[in-house]
Formats: sequence, C-alpha cells, structure tokens
Amino acid sequence: MNPAAPGESSAPPSRPPHARRRVGFLLLAFVVVVGTGAVLRSRAPAHTPPAPSPVASTTPDTVSTEHRVVAYYFHTTYRCASCRKIEDYAHRAIDTGFAQELADGRLVWRVVNVETEGNEHFAKDYQLYTKSVVLSDERSGREVRWKNLPKVWELLGDEAGFVDYVQTETRSYLDGAQ
Repeated sequence: MNPAAPGESSAPPSRPPHARRRVGFLLLAFVVVVGTGAVLRSRAPAHTPPAPSPVASTTPDTVSTEHRVVAYYFHTTYRCASCRKIEDYAHRAIDTGFAQELADGRLVWRVVNVETEGNEHFAKDYQLYTKSVVLSDERSGREVRWKNLPKVWELLGDEAGFVDYVQTETRSYLDGAQ
C-alpha cells in the first residue's frame, strides 16, 4: 500500500462547504414553495358570504355600473421579489392601459392579502395556490365569471409580454367576451 505523502489525505475529496449549503438552500426553498401551496389549499374554509375586508383599491367602490371588471392581485403576508414584481407589472398594465375605465369605475384594481382575516375565502373561491392575478366579471353587482391569469409567472422575465398579456385579457373581459 502506498501511504499518503505528508499533508495529503488518502480519503476521497469532499464537496466544498458552499456546494453543500447551496444544495441545502435549494431543498429548503423547494419545501417552502410546496408547503405554501399546501397551506393555501388546506386553510381555505367553507365559503360563507364575505364580510367587508381590508383590500387596497385604486377605484372607489361607490361607482355603480351595470358591468365592471375587478382585477385582483392576491398575495400572502410573505412576498418574494418575484411576487412583488408580478404585482408591479400587473398594476402598471392596468394603470397604463385602462386610465378611462379606472376613472369611470368599469375597472377596479385590488390588492388582497389572502392571509388577512376575512380574505381567506378568496383562496377557495378562485382556487389559488400561489400569488395570482385574477379577473372577475361582475354584472349588476354579481360575479358571472372569473379567470386566473397563470401566464404571469411564465412572463415574469418579459415585462412587455407580461403587460401585453394582462392588458389583452383585461380588454377581453371589459368588452364582455364570453
């Protein structure tokens, strides 16, 4: 057997500490993402008529129209940089594409934390499992249809594509396309 020279080890080289930390971090991030989705699905109670709840809106609710669209951004208390970017891009898409509709109340922008007391029902109502942009079509004060915009996650790296997607979907709802 050939002994190791002084200062050398005969044991196989181990991974550098930073590689182990990176793998550990990725595993932790995966568990957090999966766990958040599971919590959102499991925490949604049976639907009861919503009580007034705190939501951020850029349009007053006092405007009464026969047809209006509510554009929601749903989030949880913890929000990562990507989640904040989705809110920013979606808000920008609504503000820049629909100034007149926002002003006359045909379109409302709302930011809702689904973990705030009274807002939990939204997770079940809209089958949310992550931060989401949802359009709600209301006729005479009653929701007649809604649509989750899942491509916002795919388009996160393409601001122009993201804005175009949100504006196209919103325009379709405002025009009443079924």
